[in-house]
Amino acid sequence: MALKTWNPRSVSQYIPLNISRKEWKRGDRRELMKRDLMERYKPHYRRHPYLKKRIEKNFDDFWRFYTSIYGDGYEQQRWIIRIFNSILQGLLDRKKDMLQLDQEREKNQLWFQSEEIVGGVLYVDLFAGDLKKLREKIPYLKELGINFLHLMPLLRPRDGLNDGGYAVQNYRDVDRRLGTYDDLRKLSRVLHNEGINLVLDFVMNHTAKEHGWAQAAMSGHTRYQRFYHMFDDRTIPDMYENHLIEVFPDFAPGNFSYYPQIDKWVWTTFYEFQWDLNYANPDVFHAMFDEMVHLVNTGTDCLRLDAVPYLWKKLGTHCQNQEEAHHLLRAYRALLKILSPGVLFMAEAIVAPQEIVRYLGVDGFEGKECDLAYNATLMSHLWHALASENTHLIRTSLSKLPRAPRNTSWVNYIRCHDDIGWGISDEFAADVHQNGHHTRMFCTDFYTGKLANSYAEGYAFQRDYYSGEARVSGTTASLAGLQKAMVEAEDLGIDDSIRRIMLLKNVIFSWKGIPLIYLGDEIGQTNDYTYLSNPLKLRDNRWVHRPRMLWDKVDLRDMPGTIEHRLFSEFRKMVDARKRTPAIHGASKDRLVILDIDSIFCFERCSKHQDTLFLSNFSREPVHVPTGMLPEKWQKRHFRDLYSDRVLDFSFNEIVLEPYGFYWLTGTNEKPSIEAENTIIDVIVETEFGENVYLVGNIPELGSWNPDKAIGPLDPSSYPSWEIHMKLPANTYFEFQWVKKRNGQIIEWSPDKYWMKSGDEISYY
Repeated sequence: MALKTWNPRSVSQYIPLNISRKEWKRGDRRELMKRDLMERYKPHYRRHPYLKKRIEKNFDDFWRFYTSIYGDGYEQQRWIIRIFNSILQGLLDRKKDMLQLDQEREKNQLWFQSEEIVGGVLYVDLFAGDLKKLREKIPYLKELGINFLHLMPLLRPRDGLNDGGYAVQNYRDVDRRLGTYDDLRKLSRVLHNEGINLVLDFVMNHTAKEHGWAQAAMSGHTRYQRFYHMFDDRTIPDMYENHLIEVFPDFAPGNFSYYPQIDKWVWTTFYEFQWDLNYANPDVFHAMFDEMVHLVNTGTDCLRLDAVPYLWKKLGTHCQNQEEAHHLLRAYRALLKILSPGVLFMAEAIVAPQEIVRYLGVDGFEGKECDLAYNATLMSHLWHALASENTHLIRTSLSKLPRAPRNTSWVNYIRCHDDIGWGISDEFAADVHQNGHHTRMFCTDFYTGKLANSYAEGYAFQRDYYSGEARVSGTTASLAGLQKAMVEAEDLGIDDSIRRIMLLKNVIFSWKGIPLIYLGDEIGQTNDYTYLSNPLKLRDNRWVHRPRMLWDKVDLRDMPGTIEHRLFSEFRKMVDARKRTPAIHGASKDRLVILDIDSIFCFERCSKHQDTLFLSNFSREPVHVPTGMLPEKWQKRHFRDLYSDRVLDFSFNEIVLEPYGFYWLTGTNEKPSIEAENTIIDVIVETEFGENVYLVGNIPELGSWNPDKAIGPLDPSSYPSWEIHMKLPANTYFEFQWVKKRNGQIIEWSPDKYWMKSGDEISYY
């Protein structure tokens, strides 16, 4: 059934108003408008019985935020009626299964906070080829445990350069290389049948200059010229430029582009071919809502709202994070709760730490803005902690930020399709006696391999001409040292890099929010340099971390001993651990636990079903955490590690974490297995004639650090490897050093302490 109304593209279409000017002037305009809408849509209540209740519940929020931008003049009635007719048309077009899911999620509005939600992100063409072939990869997604899938921009982009799909030419057509809109709808249905939620991009800030609106503006159509920010000369643009930041200073300097065809300057924040929309015009608000409704009705569960900090322009500011931008999102949020209350808003706001959380709705706006936001603060500070082997900055920064509202969640990620920007504020850096500029420079230098102790192979992206600061491009594996270790065939380096990767993943899987993995990271894909042969990509080194999925490497996940098997199996183990840990649910209470150990990041999460302590060691050395440092309820000897699902025994009142190690601990009355495990220790030590090698460590079997009780000598039959076989209690974690003796006297200690667990077989170099 089609609603008999005007062409939504026709502003001139006359809409009869039921409220007189006199009533509008003297009455409560909000109540008058609400009653008018309720009366207009009465004939549709029978088919959509929830419509009346949703309007009653959400109209006041819409009115508050919409009129704060556009005012409440008499003619606003026509705009509001157009907007609500778009809602009604959207309901009439919405499929039965979507309507049913909307109603289910109205009863369970926080479904996305479940510990069972695990996210993945991919480019359709690079991962599978097209939308049809992506359906064939769903078994792999299920094997991974992914049930929240973000497909990178797939609406029809402009030809040629298109900012990775973010220059949309047509919001109602799919990129022809990927398929059709019917293919997208079919994929949505299949994903839902398999229990996978779909996330799609909605590019809000700009369109491609080839979009129909922009083309009409280019031809001189004044209505569509008002859709964008256009200026007759540089006077006003120059006034704005005094305060604006260049997003791509290397290859898209400035924020305005000149078009001789119309003799006007157009606002182009990102690239010349992306024209910023003018949201001060209610025509734009309505037109973009129409596009939003159409995209929602493909069956998406979440809209990723791109570049939302840039939506509102205000002279004298840097035109980011303006209050009006938040009002726009809140008005759209209220409207979507009437049409499709089960669909989430996810804010892409990669801005200063204090600003990011505002997109989740704080300071009285809880539940009125976005449901999800990228946790860029956690991401950038995790990489800093890994490079510095120090967690003071991440602990301080996270402790000072406002808490995310209880009805929202973070999207926690290590890296995405974009570069890594160092969102480290000068203020928070000063709190830990650091210089913000120097800290950001350190991060760039470390992850681009410029520092002597760096294991990373990343690349500087968009270096600022004045400050010298830059963002960084690179895959997780390449930044964490795996690429370098593989090239150098360094087994210990490979081991360490895998530990680093899993250390980072352990935090995003356990911190409040949805973990989001860039697909390919689960098998350790490294930098891809094929982009250098593509003239459309070669100037943008972000393509180095957007590799084509290597399915031959995926096949190695089933081959024990391969890097792919080690990473994939650990990833699956982490997914399983998350899904069986109730304390990770978004409703749990959480708090940072500050320990006086530089490299330890610790927090607890408590639910009515379970309390869990999460410990992470960001050092390349093993670390001892005395249980006396922990809150009283955690001062125990026996724990169950929810990640490994084993009962652990930490002797001598200290928890030992391996280099880059982590635990998800919960208290237990269970005792660890008393079975002895065969443990093989192999150390590489060069000796001279008459010298022998012994071991001493922190457990009785290794002399409890008493060198007179060191065990040995070790077997030198594979010299310079010295080996010993020991029977130790199961799940015993211990630390040791080798000592070199001549005639019973110690002449040398190993320069490092080593860590291991009983039952392992490890060689130490």
